[in-house]
Amino acid sequence: MATGLTSLPFLVTLYYIHKIPLMLAQNDQFIYNGFHQANLHLDGTAQIHPNGLLQLTNNSEIQLGYAFYQLPLKFNTSSGLTQSLSFSTNFVFAIVPATPSKDGHGIAFAISPSWKFTKVVASNYLGLLNASNNGLSTNHLLAIELETIEGQEFQDIDNNHVGINVNSLKSIESATATYFSDQERKNISLELVSGNPMHLWIDYNETEKLLKVTLAPTSIPKPNRPLLSTHIDMSQILLESMFVGFSAATVTSDHYILGWSFNKSGQAQSLDVSKLPQPPQQRKRRAITCTDVFAFGAFVLEVACGRKPIEPQGQPEEVIWLRVFECWRKGAILDATDPRLESNYVVEEMKSVLKLGLLCSHSTPAARPSMKQVMQFLNGNADLPELPHESACFGNFTRVEESEILLSIPQSFGKYLSPSSSTDSILKCGR
Repeated sequence: MATGLTSLPFLVTLYYIHKIPLMLAQNDQFIYNGFHQANLHLDGTAQIHPNGLLQLTNNSEIQLGYAFYQLPLKFNTSSGLTQSLSFSTNFVFAIVPATPSKDGHGIAFAISPSWKFTKVVASNYLGLLNASNNGLSTNHLLAIELETIEGQEFQDIDNNHVGINVNSLKSIESATATYFSDQERKNISLELVSGNPMHLWIDYNETEKLLKVTLAPTSIPKPNRPLLSTHIDMSQILLESMFVGFSAATVTSDHYILGWSFNKSGQAQSLDVSKLPQPPQQRKRRAITCTDVFAFGAFVLEVACGRKPIEPQGQPEEVIWLRVFECWRKGAILDATDPRLESNYVVEEMKSVLKLGLLCSHSTPAARPSMKQVMQFLNGNADLPELPHESACFGNFTRVEESEILLSIPQSFGKYLSPSSSTDSILKCGR
């Protein structure tokens, strides 16, 4: 009996010796399709809405918002174990400006020694560092920034980029926000501050010491080609115990995380986009901006082609977007113009107008140009990108969607162009 009692502490100790590594292994990966009952440290203005939407900041004042996984992750930097520093994560985010003309700062995914940040600066430092510790190796900080302000002090490349940061807000590598279309075999621009949900993947392979960052709209799978790819020795950055999460700092934007998946030792699970909560970016302010671009495209095509975008009793193939697209694909885009014009126009300008109308009418909102870009195209300050070759990119709307969008055309553009001079005004914009 005495022997059994003296063995009990040993058995309890032995149990926990085996139990604790198992608990750590289980906590090395997680997935949140929405953040109901999520195991997170929230700080600053961060909050989880009843629908599971994680909001880091809102645009009411200068703010900091943090959301970090509650348990530290063990990266085994001194153990010599294979793949001990490898990790994989992906998340869906949305950045919504207070107004279309005001862009706030962005979001950062961070791996940090602590989830609690003190003496940090909002705005351009994204709530991670300050002027005195920026750049210090003792920070042990890896951050992937989604930045929507061009910080001159950090030599940012523009106000719409993704960057890899090590111990500093000055990126070691960055690129303008784009995604590689596997179908079209080219990069397509994205606007981070559009309010549209976007998907970001971050993968680090310890064996290759290679960090890859991939961006895309939520409507497509992960592209085969990453946006950023750079060699980094994480053993010089990560400590034994690190926290993973998000930081945001703003004065004029709302920042949201819709879902998050992480795996420290393998490929992170894919998020189920259909189950993610939607941010209230579907507010009228952003909806009107997105709709205006589409409505402008429809208006331009109506003027140039001399017909309504949608005929109430028309066949699907008679929708104006499909007709113009088919003419373009055949190499005869001018066949779509209004015959009453009798070719009284500058050919190249008319071609540009028709192509611009199609670009503004893309079925995927994130693929449409902004109104700022539209004006750059019209004024000849930027070249029109190539059109996609899939007809599904145009006219792929339900009748309800079409009706709601097209109802906005007179209100949106009547103040810009009078009916009597519409065609002439559009064609002269680029002269």
